[in-house]
Amino acid sequence: MLYGDFLFALGLPIPLYSLSLLQKLAYLLLPLFTQLPFGLLYPTGKKQEERVVDWRSRYYLWADLVAGDWHYLKRYMPDRMQGKSVLTNTTTEEDVAFLRERGVKYLITTTPRLQGRSFGTNVMEALLVALAGRELGEEDYVRYIDQLGLKPQVLDLERVQPEEA
Repeated sequence: MLYGDFLFALGLPIPLYSLSLLQKLAYLLLPLFTQLPFGLLYPTGKKQEERVVDWRSRYYLWADLVAGDWHYLKRYMPDRMQGKSVLTNTTTEEDVAFLRERGVKYLITTTPRLQGRSFGTNVMEALLVALAGRELGEEDYVRYIDQLGLKPQVLDLERVQPEEA
């Protein structure tokens, strides 16, 4: 497992292969990072559409499964991703086409696709809280997810999807 927080959010050539090291660094550095402007840590506005294919591409090629925030994944994704799987959210039909063009085999989203778009987990959480009209606990979320039939989705991008046939 590779944790790419330093690589992608900070642009530092520090790959982390240990969750315990990531936790220790987070404990030390998060107080500082939370004081930085959001735009320094996360692509906003037009930066979300800019691609940066550079030294970080090798980490995509190293992995069989690439997981993370879609804006980071798309921003740094190399042109060739044959046979790889991507786990993310907040993807559109255009994003699915982008992944297909690069040869990605599977797109996995933790939320269902609604009208061609997978929504962020935070959006789904906000929807459930709004519908419930109160703060929810873990048991509440599980119950609502079951009641609404919300399920993750796995798209085989090498096959024609039913809505495309």
